[in-house]
Amino acid sequence: MTIVVAPKARNDLREAYEYIHRDNPEAADRVLAHIVEIIGMLASGAMEGKEVLLRNGGRVHTWPVPPYRIYYRKGGEVFQVVRVYHQARPPIER
Repeated sequence: MTIVVAPKARNDLREAYEYIHRDNPEAADRVLAHIVEIIGMLASGAMEGKEVLLRNGGRVHTWPVPPYRIYYRKGGEVFQVVRVYHQARPPIER
């Protein structure tokens, strides 16, 4: 399985890491490592999130990693991380 991180998701991860890192660099490392671990488990098929419809009309699956939510698609041998979105922000789901 090839894991692809979309540009918006890459930006989400960078922003989350930088925000947490300002106050606690070790926590930033732990949070990012945990998100990466969950992405690996989702990509392997060890677990599967519910399907949701995004405001832009796209269908994706989602998995909570509080306070974040991973939005992803699986197709063939590709696992695409669409967003890693903080749940306190305005919803991107319909």
